[in-house]
Amino acid sequence: MFETLRIAVCVTTTLLVSIPAFAQNLPGANDPDVKEIAAYELTVAGLNKVLQATKNIEAAAKNDPRFQKQVALRAEIKKIENKEEPTDADQERLEKAREELETMREGIFPKTDNRSLTEMAAAIEKEPAFARAISSAGLTPREYAKFLFAYMTSGMVAGMMEQGVIKEVPKELAGSVNPANIKFHQAHKAELQAFQKAMESLNEP
Repeated sequence: MFETLRIAVCVTTTLLVSIPAFAQNLPGANDPDVKEIAAYELTVAGLNKVLQATKNIEAAAKNDPRFQKQVALRAEIKKIENKEEPTDADQERLEKAREELETMREGIFPKTDNRSLTEMAAAIEKEPAFARAISSAGLTPREYAKFLFAYMTSGMVAGMMEQGVIKEVPKELAGSVNPANIKFHQAHKAELQAFQKAMESLNEP
């Protein structure tokens, strides 16, 4: 699901793509960033602020030539991929377009398998337009990243509980995921579904 996020909100894409890897490779409950995320509590008010911040980021990205280029590349890639009988030239162009897109994305928000909250916040702060977009929604880049980390890590646990895969927080996540956030997911399904739907609507071309 996370790979479908629109390139115009590249910062959010990077955050969401990196979070599952972060959750699977947590540096330990004593890590300062992990402690900060575990202490953070999700709220409906926070949910609304993050959604507004993401909308603001999208609006800011639309005016950035770098992201306009990425949108164009994504469209070109999709067009070639949808061809029933692509030519050799199409395949060559497809490969080059994918490489160009990845290079552009990495140049703005380098991806790591175990990026910390601090690194995530710093990556956003390096992009003044995105930092301003988040600030105008009443958040700091760190708060924005922290919400998404807490939202995803607790959401994964809550989801596994709902599916009956687990009955309690796994030992490896004990001390790293706030139990209150798991309860938040369980108690605010309607709000979270609306939030997810709204976030996904930003991905529509």
